Amino acid sequence: MTTRQPSWIIKLFTHIRDSRLVWDVMGSIYNRRIYNAVVELYAHITQELQIQGNARILDAGSGRGYISFMLAVKNPRAMITGIDYSFMQVREAEKHRQQMKIVNCSFSRINVMNIGFQDDLFDAAVSVGSIKHWPDALQGLREIHRVLKPGGQLIISETDQGATDDALRQFLSRFRVWFIPDRLLFWGLRHVVFGQSYSESTLAAAVHEAGFRHVECQRVATCPYVIVKAQK
Repeated sequence: MTTRQPSWIIKLFTHIRDSRLVWDVMGSIYNRRIYNAVVELYAHITQELQIQGNARILDAGSGRGYISFMLAVKNPRAMITGIDYSFMQVREAEKHRQQMKIVNCSFSRINVMNIGFQDDLFDAAVSVGSIKHWPDALQGLREIHRVLKPGGQLIISETDQGATDDALRQFLSRFRVWFIPDRLLFWGLRHVVFGQSYSESTLAAAVHEAGFRHVECQRVATCPYVIVKAQK
């Protein structure tokens, strides 16, 4: 039986989760742990995104740039633009890009609430594990919609609020942090990282409300994330 947690504790840890300062300080630790847990999700999204030639792709909430790099390697004529609100994450991504000698992507410190690029600029956009941190998800989605060209693709993925305990334990087995006890880390996943996130229906509804069409949901069996694919 799951013990009900005081709402103020959940709100406090959710606020910490979404703080830019936390990502500036702790992002590098997270980056080293998350890749193995979600690499199959990244691969699925990379394959699902159907683009041609010298397309422009936006990665909203790019973090260390993992999916940007996968897209850049798969589509060498495309240009990938990663944006993130954390200075540290942008710096880490740029450092990683230089080490990998990837030339067809770039990273900038930009908040998705006000992307700033011109209308109808990108052919496609991806966003993984980011929307739950946005102060106004609908505003962020509308900004992505604005900068996509007519017919442009969106694939957005986020932790599944409805993930089972077994799915979270499997995820935890790939995401262990040595200085955090598994029991505490599981609590954080259940009540904050996944618990204060999106279900398949709520994420699809938000994407539709932002103006996207042809909204469909997908899954990767090994990763308890919601995936929504849509078109401008």
